[in-house]
Amino acid sequence: MSALTLDYIPRSQFVDFHNRHQRFALMVVHRRGGKTVAAVNDLILKALRTKKKNARFFYIAPFYSQAKSIAWQYLTDATRSFATDIRQSELSVELPNGAKIRLFGADNPDSLRGLYADGIVLDEFADFRSQLYGEVILPCISDRQGWLLAIGTPKGKLNAFYDLYENAKNSTTWFFKELKASESGLLPQSELDLMKAQMSEEQYAQEFEVSFTAALKGTYFSTQVAQAEQEGRINAKYDYDPHLPVEVATDIGFTDSTVMWFFQQAPDGVRVLDCYENSSQPLTHYMDMLTARPYSIDKLWLPHDARAKSLQTGKSTVEQFLEAGFPVDITPNLKVQHGIDAVRATFPYLYFNPRCQKALEAVRVYRRKWDDKNKCFSNTPLHDFASDFADSFRYMCLVANKKAPVAVNDTTFKGIVDANQSKHTLDDLFKSNERKANIRNSMRI
Repeated sequence: MSALTLDYIPRSQFVDFHNRHQRFALMVVHRRGGKTVAAVNDLILKALRTKKKNARFFYIAPFYSQAKSIAWQYLTDATRSFATDIRQSELSVELPNGAKIRLFGADNPDSLRGLYADGIVLDEFADFRSQLYGEVILPCISDRQGWLLAIGTPKGKLNAFYDLYENAKNSTTWFFKELKASESGLLPQSELDLMKAQMSEEQYAQEFEVSFTAALKGTYFSTQVAQAEQEGRINAKYDYDPHLPVEVATDIGFTDSTVMWFFQQAPDGVRVLDCYENSSQPLTHYMDMLTARPYSIDKLWLPHDARAKSLQTGKSTVEQFLEAGFPVDITPNLKVQHGIDAVRATFPYLYFNPRCQKALEAVRVYRRKWDDKNKCFSNTPLHDFASDFADSFRYMCLVANKKAPVAVNDTTFKGIVDANQSKHTLDDLFKSNERKANIRNSMRI
């Protein structure tokens, strides 16, 4: 095969990336940093140099349409002068040595099953389904010992991209590069200033300073979690104190996850010891788990719907836990927004053991539902994996410090607050809620 010329001059910031020797690589790069262009051309270079027969190389974006709109033009422009076959119908390019580069979308993982790959680029990997990496991607490169590159910008910590980031940045077996806009020199300062002036602080930190801890848009508690991190309130020293009672706030899921937060109330705040999550398990599983914990449960807080009787047993969840010997109480049934207010009021007094780190990340990304029609966030929380953790976390904050004053502006409660009073306690809310429930029951015929 005669010599080929690739019309590509890498930016100086990516020269070491192209010269890497590691099989696995990760780059977290700010917006408009040129990571996709570098990745696609690296894919072409490695495909041209391979000695393997019938070599196959993949570029995978979160969506097939995204792969087509982002990378297809880069790929065809770079290879048009020497490619032997370009097929837009399957977004593939064949090179003179028989190697083929093909574009895929992670939204159709079945299209990748059963295929082998000698090299794979995962673009915007934070948007991939987490299970895809282990279930589909790695098996593709295993038998031919293929290489892998993950690139993207941060989108919080609860995704496979962050997991790879944590692994790669301290590993000698991974090539690792992190480029912040303030350090890369790839964008003029005048443009960065313009972006900063028109974006929120959190948006700019995430998109241009590649921050994994920046508050995501529409979240309820990301600022509070970040503040707890900054103040050192997530620390191994906040551990079980045998002199204090242990309570558990629970959200029982029948079709969703069941989540339990373990906490102790101390004179200076609330010590959050641990969080447990599981799904599709019978109540006996959670009873066994609670019994196996290294501390006795002083009180188990169950959600208000735990009073409902099961069709299978004819007994409520409350009755079953009571019969098993657990001290049970019911979490007050307040509106979600009042619970959110309680979380925000209580958060400064919460201290976490690092065992809660993963669960706290779910609380961090708990967010409002996006209204695509009106192009705004609604007042309704998005129901996803994070909401399971956040619901029980909200219950914990409602019961952990009931005497904490909480400012409430909702007109619903104006009747129970004196005209000259600006705050009332959560106990007042509980009592008001119970009175309303009694009134409703008395009106039933």
